[in-house]
Amino acid sequence: MLFKNLSRLGLLLGLILFVSCSEDDSVEEPETGEGGNSTAVYITDSPVDEANVEAVFITVSEVKVNGKAIEGFSKTTIEVSSLTKGNTELLGELDLDAGTTSDITLMLADTDASGNGPGNYVVLSGGAKEELSGAVELNINDQAEIVQDVENELVLDFDLRKSLKHEADDYSFVSESQLESNIRAVNSMKAGIVTGTVDNTSEAEGDVVVAYAYKKGSFSESESNANGEGVTFSNAVSSSVVSESNGEFEIHFLEEGDYELHFASYSDEDQDGKLEFSGRVEADTASSIDLSGFTVEANSEVNLEISFTGLLGL
Repeated sequence: MLFKNLSRLGLLLGLILFVSCSEDDSVEEPETGEGGNSTAVYITDSPVDEANVEAVFITVSEVKVNGKAIEGFSKTTIEVSSLTKGNTELLGELDLDAGTTSDITLMLADTDASGNGPGNYVVLSGGAKEELSGAVELNINDQAEIVQDVENELVLDFDLRKSLKHEADDYSFVSESQLESNIRAVNSMKAGIVTGTVDNTSEAEGDVVVAYAYKKGSFSESESNANGEGVTFSNAVSSSVVSESNGEFEIHFLEEGDYELHFASYSDEDQDGKLEFSGRVEADTASSIDLSGFTVEANSEVNLEISFTGLLGL
C-alpha cells in the first residue's frame, strides 16, 4: 500500500512539474515582432525645375501609416524644396506590421507651425509668397514594404517637379488626385542611387539640363508633351538637375529594378523667369552601362560617365 501511495505521489509531482515547465516556456518564448517593426518616416524631394521659384514650404499636421498616427507629432513647416540629393527630414517613428503598407496619409495644414497663413506656399524670386493650397488630406497611392525585425526607413518623395503647376504668374499644386499619385513611398533599404557626371554640358544648348529616370520600357517620345496638369515627363520615377558647374547629378531612393535614363534641356528664352523646353538631349556613356536599360540594386550605386552630343532631332 505504501508503495502504491508513493507511486501516485511521484506521478502527481511529475505532472505538476510538467505543467509548471510548460507555463514557464510559454512566458519566456521570444516575441515574433509582429506589429513591432520600428519604422522611421522621412520626407524628401525631387528638385523643382522652375527658374522663378526660390523655395517651396509645406506644413504637415499629421502623418498616418496603415491607419496608425505618429505619436507625439507636432505640426511642422518644412522647406521641402531643400530636401534634394538624398537629403531628408524625419517626420517621426512608429511600429508597423511587416508586409506592404496599405495606406499612407499626409495631412497638410492651412497655417504654418506658428499659426500664420498660408501653411503651404511658394517663395518666388524677389521674395513674393504665393499660397499653394489650404488644408488637405493626401492619401498616397504608392506602397512600400516593411521588413520584419529590422529598423525600417520609409521615405516619402514629394516630387515638386510634378506637383507644381502655374498659369501666368499664379502657382498652385496640381489636382489632389494627381498630387496623391505623384508622391512616392519607398523603404530606403530596398532602394539604390544613380549618380553621374556629364563632361560637356554646353552641348545641351540650354540653361538647365534635367536627368529623368524611368522604369525600363515606360518612356515614350510623347513624354516631352505636357499632361493635363501642364507637367512634362510626368511618368518619370524621379529626376535630378545636372549641375552647371561640374556636370554632376544624383537620383536617390530608386526602388530596385530596371531603369532607363533620359535628358532634357530647358532655357528661359523670353526672360520671363520661366524655363521653356528646348529639346531632349542625346547622350552616350563611357562605360558598358546602357542608358536605355540598366539595373539598380538595393543599397547600391550606379555611377555613369556621360557625354552629350547635342539635341535630338536637330
